[in-house]
Amino acid sequence: MCSNVKSYNINLSCHPAVMFMNSNKSEINIRKMIQENRQICSMAGISLMKECIIHKGPGRDIDREAVNMLIVLLLTGKYDTIVVKELTDITDDKSDLEEFMRDTAGIGVGFFEISTMRYYIYEEMGRSAGEKRPVWKEEKTADEDTKR
Repeated sequence: MCSNVKSYNINLSCHPAVMFMNSNKSEINIRKMIQENRQICSMAGISLMKECIIHKGPGRDIDREAVNMLIVLLLTGKYDTIVVKELTDITDDKSDLEEFMRDTAGIGVGFFEISTMRYYIYEEMGRSAGEKRPVWKEEKTADEDTKR
């Protein structure tokens, strides 16, 4: 995990999401996995939509074509969440992962990791000389706000 990333348990209201999978499984098995993941996501307040990006490349890092397909879907504004089994499905390289997550945060998109049931959101937080540094923060629910 990136050194400046924090994760939190979630209990969110509905977030429209696109799934990204890094898998070489058969189409039937992928469809079963998506259906199972859709049920898991719904319990966490995430609505996994019909569109899914499946990367079937030989390496662990996503290729340019898969990234471009994902970005095109995100730029439609229909999604505010990317669902992955594990964040490392995107890339094993921490700096590449952080850069990708920072870029998607720029258009208001966070990440839901199924394996941990955690939601990750990236924010810029001001430092003393006006510099910006990355901060990962919890997305609060209405229930949590009323408890305080």
